[in-house]
Amino acid sequence: MEDLFDYEICNAQYHPVAEGLIKKYEELRHIDPDTILFLLNRKAAGKSSRNKVRLAETSKVPPKWQQVLYQGGGLSYFYLIEFFEKSIACLDENQMKALIYRELRRISLTGKIVSPDVHEWYQILEGLGRHWFYPEATCPDLLADDIDWKRLMGSSFERPVAEE
Repeated sequence: MEDLFDYEICNAQYHPVAEGLIKKYEELRHIDPDTILFLLNRKAAGKSSRNKVRLAETSKVPPKWQQVLYQGGGLSYFYLIEFFEKSIACLDENQMKALIYRELRRISLTGKIVSPDVHEWYQILEGLGRHWFYPEATCPDLLADDIDWKRLMGSSFERPVAEE
């Protein structure tokens, strides 16, 4: 199947991770994991316009495509988390969990997608370290019973910022 398509739906692989993170972390509990379509982009290089590595991108599914997917037998998807295969190929399981956590935090309490900002990046960097997604880096398993984001962050923990 890899050779046939540039894009692959990968809900079977990532939905359980998102579901576990949402159950475990209070700041994510406003999100319904069944409304998220996870997609693997095999085509794009995973680079931004400024030539920065792009691991994933979260967006809303346009209404037209919500209807098309639903008519095709899919669920009602409202959000899309797109992973760039060329950028995430070297991530281990724990780094992928951290990436999914980071992307879930972008879905606001009102359902809007908030842009990653300095505040959000500070939270990720403070908790996981600056090189959390590098191939040789170690990253805690955010679903492990002994790992808690608030404890990982210590006095730097802040709930996700509400959009203005």
